[in-house]
Amino acid sequence: MNRGNELDPKRDEIERLLRAAHIHQVRGERSQAQALLQQALELDAENPSVWELLGDYRREASDWQAAHDAYKKAHELAPQNAAIERKYAEAVLQLTRQQEQYQQWERALEGGEDAPIAPRNPGLAFMLSLLMPGVGQLYNGQLLKGGIIIAIVLLGLLLSGGGDFFYNLFAYLVNPTRVRGTLSGWQLMAGVVALIAWFYAFIDAPLTAAARNRLT
Repeated sequence: MNRGNELDPKRDEIERLLRAAHIHQVRGERSQAQALLQQALELDAENPSVWELLGDYRREASDWQAAHDAYKKAHELAPQNAAIERKYAEAVLQLTRQQEQYQQWERALEGGEDAPIAPRNPGLAFMLSLLMPGVGQLYNGQLLKGGIIIAIVLLGLLLSGGGDFFYNLFAYLVNPTRVRGTLSGWQLMAGVVALIAWFYAFIDAPLTAAARNRLT
């Protein structure tokens, strides 16, 4: 009778660690369970049972990327194990679904070609952007672009002094003697950037609306 495996102290210790890790996991003591699994991996990094159990714990924590990696390693070590293969396939499927959902969300956020297309009124888009830069882009479904334009304009107005910048700009063009105080180089640059973003917003919004309408 071959008692080599039964007397293998490393194998016995790994099994003890796995049992203890399972008890901690059932109790909700995840950090202790993870520490025991790490000890088991240090004893034998080629043990598929350890990797499988690590994948189970990662899956329970909804960390599908980590679960996928653990199941993949377990499957490489035990390719004939049907249970591990099934778990690995489930993790691959879940990650694929998450990636597809993320891509759909990203396309919708950007107003991409695959996002639902609805008619937009170019005139309304122009007026919205004229009144508040970026709102016309939001109306067109370009949430990211609209948010960036709004942030640039608000930050530019804040750094340039807001209304005083535009008053001084128009006063300088019409009657320089009515300029209030002075503007630093940074204030001038911030105001000009905000002004450029404003012009871009109310030019881009109606053009984008018209382009979207041609695709419907």
